[in-house]
Amino acid sequence: MTLISLLFSLLLILAALGSLAGLVLGAWLFLHPGANTLLDRPARDALEPLARPVRVERFVYRHHRWFGGVIVAGSMLTLAALGAYGQRLYLLGRAGSGGPLEHWLWESLLWFVALGNFFTLAAGCLILIRPSGLKGFEAWANRRVDPGWVRQALLTGLRNRPRLYGLLLASGGALALWLLARR
Repeated sequence: MTLISLLFSLLLILAALGSLAGLVLGAWLFLHPGANTLLDRPARDALEPLARPVRVERFVYRHHRWFGGVIVAGSMLTLAALGAYGQRLYLLGRAGSGGPLEHWLWESLLWFVALGNFFTLAAGCLILIRPSGLKGFEAWANRRVDPGWVRQALLTGLRNRPRLYGLLLASGGALALWLLARR
């Protein structure tokens, strides 16, 4: 068993577990809409880390050669795996054997991952060579963003329309499980 097939199998297992959890939680919420008060505190606690700022600049600046090297190596390996014609056909054949829409979705995912890795490679080279070149981006990324409105909208929606959220969650989990079962 190759590493790629092992990682693909692990990804399928994780996706199946997440889909099953979504289906069960959505069905439970749809059948028992009063249970949303039980979910209010865990949902608030799960969304709370989004509001806390994280500062890692000093550590990254001190070890920029290590960080840059790891980022560049990871991007290069991913791009090499995506660029290998056999790997690409293996991934598409393994994932997109359903039809033209499914093939198009997997092809789009591969292009999205490749484009993201090109940007990651550029950022990794900048971190490796001259991390101060990212000062403008760093200042933009460190500005205070309050995701409280997102958190509040999700929690208010969950309180006001628990059956709708339950139906959406259950149907999304069921659809994902059905697509995974076809594999």
